[in-house]
Amino acid sequence: MPDTSDISKSIFRDRNFVLFLIGQCITTQGLWIQKIAMSWLAWTLTGSAFWTGLIAALNFAPAFLLGPIFGVMADRVDLRRTAVVLNLMMTATAFLLMGLSIAGQINLFWMLVLAGVNGVLGSAMTPIRLSLVPVIVPREFMSRALTYAAMNFNISRLVGPAVGSVVIATWGTGAAFMINALTYIPMIFVLATVRIHVERAPDAKSRRVFAALVDGANYAIHHRVIRSVLALSCFVALVGTGMVELLPVFAEAVYDRGVTGLGMLASASGVGAVASAFMLSRVKSDPAHFQRISIIGAFAAGCGMVGLGFAPWYELAVVLVAVTGFGLTAVGVGSQTALQLTVDNKLRGRVMSFWSATTFGGIALGGTMLGAISEVGKIQYTACGSGVLILCAAITGLWRLRRIGAMDVKPATETSN
Repeated sequence: MPDTSDISKSIFRDRNFVLFLIGQCITTQGLWIQKIAMSWLAWTLTGSAFWTGLIAALNFAPAFLLGPIFGVMADRVDLRRTAVVLNLMMTATAFLLMGLSIAGQINLFWMLVLAGVNGVLGSAMTPIRLSLVPVIVPREFMSRALTYAAMNFNISRLVGPAVGSVVIATWGTGAAFMINALTYIPMIFVLATVRIHVERAPDAKSRRVFAALVDGANYAIHHRVIRSVLALSCFVALVGTGMVELLPVFAEAVYDRGVTGLGMLASASGVGAVASAFMLSRVKSDPAHFQRISIIGAFAAGCGMVGLGFAPWYELAVVLVAVTGFGLTAVGVGSQTALQLTVDNKLRGRVMSFWSATTFGGIALGGTMLGAISEVGKIQYTACGSGVLILCAAITGLWRLRRIGAMDVKPATETSN
């Protein structure tokens, strides 16, 4: 078997993977550009941390409520055709947001409605996207492909808002929504042209929806690695990434730097994400290693957020946000890749939908909850408390890792406790 460096070089000679990665990179950047535009609009329209958190929550909450159902469907449907349809629908909602914003008709009602619609479409797309990589790339390159795809999505989550902030400051929110709409076009072209290895696609058509969902839940609950990874990623999303959704509040209410200051904070997150991605690109393709990286990331994110709670200067806050971005990317990529390398392919859509449900559901609930808490107290205290909780979760994860000897990961088909 070739070593990691050989695989890493060879995978970029695969046309299928390169096309898919480029398309995904463009689309996910646009997605996060739109999300920061909606968060900024919510803040400027209401001046409320609660409404800002709620708008962010509606982009993610459907993943928690509907994600597992969409995961079952991902194990049944034609992946290519479904992905094209969902991308077309998301393009339409982005153009609608653009039109309302440019016409000056955007208001809180429309933002709530369209954030909810985008949340539903995004929750349907996530298990489809996560199931596409294993059926697009050659089997021998799958582990590296999963790593790069996960890094791309999580880097976009932090870099996209930085780009979006610059776009908003220069041309306004309408331009940000237009850019997002246009970014779906390359991905639709990619989906229409890449080869799908149909023989490796999941097939759960023989099971009823509820029975298939129960099968996936039992598998996830009783597999110790999957259970641990899901628990950590959910908790960090709840009290960590949910706080990052409130960066507009830090930029304006705490440091009085406006959208330019928001752009700098978001850019710092992106720098941290890129540094984290570099580290992750050198990790051996083994689920235990990525599980350990998730715990390291939680330590970094917790320290960054505790520091942010005490930071008296904006410049120091920028550095601490970069540390937080580094840690959150490590948790996001580490947990997602550990699951992808562990899960049985027949249950991939369902298990990865549980990841998206716990992660994005945690962001949704966390953004709303932390926003509400920040309404009655200083947001710096909320950030500090969130950081302490993440550090506690990281310590617990490290203790469990040592206790059960998770470095010796057992095959994905094993479901022993």
